[in-house]
Amino acid sequence: MTMGKPFESDACFTERQQMSLDTESATRSRMEAQSRSSQKYLLLQVWCGLLTLALVVMAALLTSVRTKPAEANVASLESDFVMPTDDSPTTPLKLSGSSPSFIQLIKSPGSKSWQAEHRCESCSLDLRDDSIYCNQTSLYFLYAQVTFSRHPKKNVTKSVILKRNASFGLSMKILVEGTFSPKTEDSVWVAKIVSLIMGESISLYITEDFLTESTFWGAYQLH
Repeated sequence: MTMGKPFESDACFTERQQMSLDTESATRSRMEAQSRSSQKYLLLQVWCGLLTLALVVMAALLTSVRTKPAEANVASLESDFVMPTDDSPTTPLKLSGSSPSFIQLIKSPGSKSWQAEHRCESCSLDLRDDSIYCNQTSLYFLYAQVTFSRHPKKNVTKSVILKRNASFGLSMKILVEGTFSPKTEDSVWVAKIVSLIMGESISLYITEDFLTESTFWGAYQLH
């Protein structure tokens, strides 16, 4: 009888150890199941997020498609106020729905003086002494297109300068200047928006020979 007790003790210990292993295994299984469940839930959340994002993008695209006609109308209105290209007719710039002051000058072949090609009636801009005179303080868009001769007399840099003439104690001021290679033969453009006060005048200075039939400059009142 005394020798049977150690065997019973060992059996109980083995049983308890097996129960402990079973408990750990069950706990590990539950943790793994919870982990897999969490991963599935996370994937579901990600999928729902992607689906929501796709719906938002589709809604934005549909909205942009519906608003394109209105945007096109706005673009067409804004494009009225652009600088002409070489193929554009030599007409003054025009803003829809308004009639501000404007003037555009040209030179006839063989003439040394600028002449008004286009101008508004009773406006704030006038031609005097080969210059554009401002009779109203305002904001103006100044521009000039110059086509240089194909065979220049000198191999020097060509310049087109719009300047404010000296007046009322103010010195001459260069408003915008474009410099070009001596080999330049095509039409070139200079332009700038400036603020002019009543009594100021603007003149154009070109350093090299140019073609009068495709050279012009002018001013346009913005407001």
